[in-house]
Amino acid sequence: MRFADLFFTAIEALFAHKLRTFLSLLGVIIGVFAVTALISLGEIATYGIRRGLEQVAGRSVFIQGRFVPGKGPVRFSEADRRLLAALPARVIPYVFASALGHDARGKPVEVQVLGVPGDLPALDPGTELAEGRFFTRSEGKRGLPLAVLSQKAASELKARTGERVDLAFGPRRTRFFVVGVTKPLGGLFAGLNQPQAYVPYRWLWQHVPGLRRGRYHALELKVRPGVEVKLVAERAKALLAQRYGKDRIRVQSVESFTRALSQITLMLQALLGGIGALSLLVGGIGIMNIMLVSVAERTREIGLRKALGATAAAIRTQFLLEATLLTLTGGVLGVVLAAIVLYLVVAAVPFFEVFILSPKTVLLALGVSALVGIFFGVWPADQAARLDPIEALRYE
Repeated sequence: MRFADLFFTAIEALFAHKLRTFLSLLGVIIGVFAVTALISLGEIATYGIRRGLEQVAGRSVFIQGRFVPGKGPVRFSEADRRLLAALPARVIPYVFASALGHDARGKPVEVQVLGVPGDLPALDPGTELAEGRFFTRSEGKRGLPLAVLSQKAASELKARTGERVDLAFGPRRTRFFVVGVTKPLGGLFAGLNQPQAYVPYRWLWQHVPGLRRGRYHALELKVRPGVEVKLVAERAKALLAQRYGKDRIRVQSVESFTRALSQITLMLQALLGGIGALSLLVGGIGIMNIMLVSVAERTREIGLRKALGATAAAIRTQFLLEATLLTLTGGVLGVVLAAIVLYLVVAAVPFFEVFILSPKTVLLALGVSALVGIFFGVWPADQAARLDPIEALRYE
């Protein structure tokens, strides 16, 4: 018989027992759905975490001094800033301080104060404003008492753009004019939103005791597009190690976090895919059981076809086709079901920003389902092919 004839014969045999065919499909549908959905959820979660990291830090290298007993912490100088300015990156210096504000009820609110250069959004595109503006370079150099509040600080201190807010640095209290409010972090990193205030670092040098003029607590390098972050981080560490020693410099980049994240998520995806594959294995066993029942029920039909000249290879091919069609149909339905569920999950969970169902995952699910059909259909097909036509015709 031609392959096309065997194909349509297999379809007719499956439609002859619709309920049994549907029940056989369920195991494969659930297995393929589990594999596709779990792997895709891992990809969606990874994308969300990467996006969150980019929103928090972007293509950045963070440099801070380590505390070494007997030597004290490293404080970076203007010379360090100029040294790193030769690298393909923008250098952003930071001075840190802590202040105390009060909400509308007089409850104290601890605010992290970051001393930064003027016009920070031009240096760091990740700093986005919800309202107002950032203080300019000129205002920063003059050390004016201007502040840009984080959304959380503005909410807790009940301060908006154009208003004034009091912050206390120890016994000294200063009234800052609020020129802007930054956008909060979203998604997985929403918990990192803290009451913060950006002020000119020159103001901190002039008015906060314990801070040394011309010294920075940390430096951030915003690496230019097309430049490898890892190379910039290594070069920056080498330059500063010559001045302070390797044991006193800590250099971190988002790339190191994303590499570790990729390894972890890959392992999780493999684990989740393996769990889904177990349910697909159970579905394959169900297919084999149904095919063996089918062979037993159709013994006389097989004997008649053999008596009319059908070869063992044709009988084997037909039953293999039936098993493969079952699992492939279940695979397609499982992928469609997974796509619908994933779409609903992405729409319902704020952290999941984008729907991802990669072609590789779909091909993997369909390929595995076809292999399951072939693997678990071989034995029933072989049983059918080996039937003796005379004995089969006498079977009741």
